Amino acid sequence: MTQKNILILLGVILLLVAVSTASAKDELKIATWDDVNTFDPGWMTSTERELPIMTCLYNGLVKYKEGSWEVVPDLATSWKISSDSKEITFYLRKGVKFHKGFGEMTGEDVKFSFERITDPVLKSPEKDNWDRLDHVEVLDKYTVKLVLKSPMANLFTSALPVNTGMIVSQKAVEKFGQKEFGFNPIGTGPYQLEKWEPKKSVKLVRNEDYWDEKPKIKIVTFVPIVEDSTCEAALKSGEIDIGRAASINIDAFKRDSKFKVYTKPGLKYWWIGFTVNKPPFDNPKLREACRYAIDVNRILKGAFFGVADRANTILPPGMPGHWVEAPEYKVDIEKAKQLLKEGGKPDGFKVRCFGWSDEQVKIIAEMVKADLAKIGVDVDIIVKETGAFNEATKAGEPEMYVSFFATTIDPGYAMVWFTSDNSWNISHWKDPNYDKLIKQGETEMDPKKRADIYLEAQREIDRACWAIWLTHGVIVCVVNANVDIGKLYPNGRLAPWIISFK
Repeated sequence: MTQKNILILLGVILLLVAVSTASAKDELKIATWDDVNTFDPGWMTSTERELPIMTCLYNGLVKYKEGSWEVVPDLATSWKISSDSKEITFYLRKGVKFHKGFGEMTGEDVKFSFERITDPVLKSPEKDNWDRLDHVEVLDKYTVKLVLKSPMANLFTSALPVNTGMIVSQKAVEKFGQKEFGFNPIGTGPYQLEKWEPKKSVKLVRNEDYWDEKPKIKIVTFVPIVEDSTCEAALKSGEIDIGRAASINIDAFKRDSKFKVYTKPGLKYWWIGFTVNKPPFDNPKLREACRYAIDVNRILKGAFFGVADRANTILPPGMPGHWVEAPEYKVDIEKAKQLLKEGGKPDGFKVRCFGWSDEQVKIIAEMVKADLAKIGVDVDIIVKETGAFNEATKAGEPEMYVSFFATTIDPGYAMVWFTSDNSWNISHWKDPNYDKLIKQGETEMDPKKRADIYLEAQREIDRACWAIWLTHGVIVCVVNANVDIGKLYPNGRLAPWIISFK
């Protein structure tokens, strides 16, 4: 081979490498915790699995500024609030286009997006978050007015800036139908859905007609990975760019120059729950017995490796209404046995504890089983796929379960799920006073009075003893060093549209 041919061959090789590298940098791969159930923001089933994708597909009238909880304009350029806080007028951006040729976003789409959630016939699981909304008036093509039945304290904290405030295309929903729209999402966001392969990946492609600054990365692919160990292996092999690690392995990733590790306080609550509308845990004495037998501190060491702080109540520190003096129940086996006796089960009983296929959940369940064996309670652990777990707990199948819910910065959002008629009230607990307090909190505009309402609501939960609180968690985000993550939200959620490759 001549020297000239060698140089040509080397040039071709270098070109192929360059093309391959450029192609690789067109796609960002992010691990998610399990697969999505829907892309419809009005029917979202998980803030962990679905909200990060929905924020790429849709915009709301307002949003949280990237990296903070500051509420800033999004599809609305400005707004005006009436003196009684019952009418909010929004002025919309002009020329904003929906994905895939579905036309311009107008006030009619805003009205449709909100009123479909409040429509009792459609039975949106988010209906309670818009319970105060009476109707939406379209004043003109680019002006809408939200008319409330009463002041809505959570409007700018957990209604408008998150999924329930996202604007969908009325034309698309009417074309596909309510159910099918969940798999054919049409929004105005920086990315649009390219392809969803259930259990494999969600592929989003950049919206080239995006009204705001376009994302730097062309393709974002979300990969559902349930097990932390599998996620860690995918990070190390380069199969994904952003993922998570088990608490025990955080330091190892911090020492590895190929990665950057970000940790944020969790904005969620983990708990061990009891199904209270059937035996044996319809008996509060038996719930209390288990509360005194389960060693929460030991669970935090075993399942969270001492990284996460203990939670004694549903609201995390710093959130309005957080119960600072919530009791910390310590292990007392003798008291637990006495409560069993008072509850008519001195020799114990047998129950099933449901969880999903997750390493932490499995560890928690095994430790609960070991703790309750000390008082004669025999626990059979049932592991289900996430969707099946949700269906089973909603139906009230298990006697007890391990779960967590993610929340927003609003205390009402964190606590509304446990009102009597809410479909996510998986302990099936009913308390009229709790329901009344949550309703009061939705309309109380005085911050101090509102905080006091949620404080009393937490006391009601504690008295009922349907939950043993574990932790608010810690969010761990492991990122390949060649990725500039931009800004993480305070709860560790990503803003993929501002992420870039270095």
